[in-house]
Amino acid sequence: MVVKVFVDVLSQPCRSVMLFLKNSKIPHEFVYVELLKDEHKKPEFQAINPMMQVPAMKDGDFCLSESVAILRYLAMKYPNDYPDNWYPADIEKRAKVDEYMAFQHQGIRHPLEELAYEEAWPYPVMLNKPIDEEAVKKYHEHTKGKLDIFAKTWLGKKPFLLGAEVSFADVMAVNELVQSTISRDPVTDSNDTLKAYMERLRDALNPVFDELSADVYKWRDEFIAKNKK
Repeated sequence: MVVKVFVDVLSQPCRSVMLFLKNSKIPHEFVYVELLKDEHKKPEFQAINPMMQVPAMKDGDFCLSESVAILRYLAMKYPNDYPDNWYPADIEKRAKVDEYMAFQHQGIRHPLEELAYEEAWPYPVMLNKPIDEEAVKKYHEHTKGKLDIFAKTWLGKKPFLLGAEVSFADVMAVNELVQSTISRDPVTDSNDTLKAYMERLRDALNPVFDELSADVYKWRDEFIAKNKK
């Protein structure tokens, strides 16, 4: 049976699930839901995910939301259909992946979203409001501090978060970091460790990584061209 996964490539969690599936043998189908066209609010999608968020998954009659839950479900249902490094069978290594995924939301996703909401999305773009430079400065410094902790505590001198190979933890982290480059002054630019980490992941996951990130790159280029200081 083919698993249906409902996605929008502008969503960081969606791209994380898509990267895993495209690096696996799990039978799947992507169903594209355009958030900017309010397709997530349609009754047929609400029947799959009443919270009206992506990603969402439908496996037969079983529906599931939230990227972390989806990744774990797919890994446990299809343990022989993906490289072990993504979600290791070894209980201690798997626990370290789970540890990062528990940290992810408040650790880097929330700080990066706070900054993006003030500078790029949705206030200046969707609501056509001027950028609040003082708010951007405050959130930029706060987020920079959070990313410095991430780079030092979680990554350190390792090539990837678990060591030598890519895992769920890395794809979740890198998609947040890529999204943060939609900025006049990307908060990652001042951290050489993070920039090198992002390039290693891009190299490890290409050509799929750039394929899934194409719309984000386009969004970034358009935003920067329009909002140069």
